[in-house]
Amino acid sequence: MNLISIISPVIDQMENSHLKTQLQTYFPQQEEQFSVIEESFREFTSQKQSKEILNTFFKSWSQTNNSAMTVAGLSNRMTMIIHKKKEVNSEYDLFRAVSSLNRIVDEDLAVVGRILHSKLFYNMATSIAEDDSWLSHEYLTQEAVDFKAWKDKNSLRNRDIMIGLLTTLVHEIYTHGEVEFIIPLFENWLKEEGRLTESEIDKSLAWIRVHCGPTEKDHFFHAVDAVNSYAKAFNIDIKEYDLKEIVDDYLRLKSEVMGVLKRELSKEYTY
Repeated sequence: MNLISIISPVIDQMENSHLKTQLQTYFPQQEEQFSVIEESFREFTSQKQSKEILNTFFKSWSQTNNSAMTVAGLSNRMTMIIHKKKEVNSEYDLFRAVSSLNRIVDEDLAVVGRILHSKLFYNMATSIAEDDSWLSHEYLTQEAVDFKAWKDKNSLRNRDIMIGLLTTLVHEIYTHGEVEFIIPLFENWLKEEGRLTESEIDKSLAWIRVHCGPTEKDHFFHAVDAVNSYAKAFNIDIKEYDLKEIVDDYLRLKSEVMGVLKRELSKEYTY
């Protein structure tokens, strides 16, 4: 099992469209980036790691996840259009786009469920790293900073809101692949390490498990709905957008984050 084998079947479930064709075209071209990401997770979960590695890994990896506030900010930008009384072809479709974005972050913000997903990530990292020193910015790599800055710029700074919506679309389908790929790696790793009880492992991996199955898959289709509804609201022709640059940049920056972490792991093994 690899990332593209998890991602592609979900893309194939989309209705025939320009978006589907673009995703089917560009994601399989990312084999090199996928390989770096996959090997990083495999190496991380292959043996007991030092405190320094655990802290660096969780702090930097966290910057490529936990994006609920970015999605909420994108939704905020869309409602601001109404607040500023700007011309809209269909307010109904604009608010439908907002509604679809909000469905992406229901679980993250504990609107559905009883705990913030950021808290679940904190629990996972803190349990595995044994304390929350991983939160310190000293463990944040420049590559992780660059990834988050690019993603936030696309979603919150780019004047064209459609770019933010398409970035969210790419993020959601990638994240579906990532959580499904890593859950057996983390489960086997923690069981073999033997430090945590089965109950403690279940609690530690709640952040990953809650995103598996239909969760991220549903988020992806909500992102598709948001794109299509926003296009209707402003008579935008989606065919005018090429997703190649977004897909390329997203996976290049993501693989750079994981590649640095992989190199840190490799250095650790040589000591």
